Amino acid sequence: MKKIKLPLLFLSALLFYSCNQDDDLFAGLKSGRNGNATVCDNLTFETAEAGNYIDQISTGDGFGSIKVYARARNSDGDFVNDNRAMIFDSEHPTGDDADLYTTDWGKVLIIQELGEEHEPNDNRWGGDITLTFPEAVTVKSMRVLDVDNREGDNENNSWVYLYDASGKELHKVQLVPRGDNSKQTVDLGNTANVTKLKVVLDGEGIVGSAAIDNIAFCFAGENTEEEEKYGCTQLRTYWLDHSDPATEHYNRTWNSFAKTAFFNSGQTYLELLQRLPSKGNAYFMLAQPYITAKLNIKSGASTTPEVDEALAGATQFFKGETSPEVAQLLVWAALLDAYNKGDIGPGRCPEE
Repeated sequence: MKKIKLPLLFLSALLFYSCNQDDDLFAGLKSGRNGNATVCDNLTFETAEAGNYIDQISTGDGFGSIKVYARARNSDGDFVNDNRAMIFDSEHPTGDDADLYTTDWGKVLIIQELGEEHEPNDNRWGGDITLTFPEAVTVKSMRVLDVDNREGDNENNSWVYLYDASGKELHKVQLVPRGDNSKQTVDLGNTANVTKLKVVLDGEGIVGSAAIDNIAFCFAGENTEEEEKYGCTQLRTYWLDHSDPATEHYNRTWNSFAKTAFFNSGQTYLELLQRLPSKGNAYFMLAQPYITAKLNIKSGASTTPEVDEALAGATQFFKGETSPEVAQLLVWAALLDAYNKGDIGPGRCPEE
């Protein structure tokens, strides 16, 4: 199936509209589909080496890169503007971080202790971690390790914030202080359009020795599944050759269209299709592939989502409900012409 980005199709349509050649109305115009399917992934930090500072990372399936920045808070409560994001191996803890030990979480992300460089060790004064996604995602959940609740040392002001590309806060969740070595899965509300996730580790006393892991999210990926196809399509010339009920090769699909008025054009579907193609009138340039597509669908040909969308937009235009730009009319015309030719959809019928 051919694919082309919509802005390029608009440009092609505009260039085409200005030409005066008498060949195929839609020669040089291409059409295609940018289909989307939901793809889900997890950021687990297993792709990085323990003990390394990181400023970006990709998932095991290659989504990324995701920008990473962690600020450490010092004993005075001030942030140190230096990236302290470090990978920590929870199955082989280092420093004084036995409270980050797990048997099955593997590598996690911490804020590295200020003044400590020779081995991974989380910052006792907390801070914040920011992840910036390369495109908008829907965030589902994440895991957090070791949110303390000791007397005098309580991470009771720790939060996860989600933002869109404009910086608008979309969702926030407070982390539950469950104590040393505690584990929790945080429900992030299946929040869509997220480009930034921020974890704030704060509270009373010596706080911030938590780690994050396994951020589950989904995004729009390319749709590789083929739509169900059945039937086949014919060209405008076929439908004209099979429009006379007095002949033996008359196609009875015309029964629903031949004498039906084409919206407010003052002509029937058949009369409008019989007009000589005109490059100077976008209305008729769209109407003819529109009518041909309608005949093909009525005769049993399957469609595609982009064909359905083009037909719906064109129908609103012909009804007088919308006033699209000429370029948009030509985009719809080119797409429907590609459908009728068999470039997209179920394909052309065998020639008789």
